[in-house]
Amino acid sequence: MASRGATFSRIASAFAVAIALTAFTGYVAAQDVTDAPIEPRWHTHRVTRDEIRAAGTAGVTIYRHLFGDRDSTVARFNRLDARFVRAGRRLRVPELPEGADYVPLPARYSDADGEALFILIVLDRQFLGAYEHGVLVASYPVSSGRDGHATPTGRFRVTRKDADHHSSVYPEPDGGWPMPWALRFYRGEYWIHGGDLVGHPASHGCVRMFPEDAERLFAWADVGTRVRIVRTLR
Repeated sequence: MASRGATFSRIASAFAVAIALTAFTGYVAAQDVTDAPIEPRWHTHRVTRDEIRAAGTAGVTIYRHLFGDRDSTVARFNRLDARFVRAGRRLRVPELPEGADYVPLPARYSDADGEALFILIVLDRQFLGAYEHGVLVASYPVSSGRDGHATPTGRFRVTRKDADHHSSVYPEPDGGWPMPWALRFYRGEYWIHGGDLVGHPASHGCVRMFPEDAERLFAWADVGTRVRIVRTLR
């Protein structure tokens, strides 16, 4: 596994390029949590059976088949794993400058200025940001708690790390559901972990991430890292 410094130095370099685009894109223009970044314009693409079939034949994801090098950007924008894209699904396609990624979080967050590592989760954006001394160095789509199983809001800290965690509660009654690259942030069973992203809040209160994103965050975060969860940036 790459070191934390090596992994995030690459991310920080890419983020610096995104900041340079701020002046004319507006989508990463916010400078603090009180300034909600402007969402980009987007159009829809309705996925067909032929496209699903062609992607399978080529051995690539539907995102790669339809959008080429922009595949991860469209996946991030939809907060949706390619495994759950079926024929008839309408994907939202963000209209961004060439080479730009979708970053719906503030470039700077003053509440994190005094923290070497800080995690911000914004529920109405369904996105997580990793900050170093108040500067956003990485951002990831998430799926938080569904109705009746809300993800708690407030200020927390990472209290435990478990690369191969399994739920002690779900599926009921005995648990056992895999929750890889898990960071516990609240009480017994509230974790940030790798799991299924289905395009909307769907968990029992945990914060799910794409597994590859969860692995990156796991390598970066420490026990004691501050976590703030808010309903909205507004």
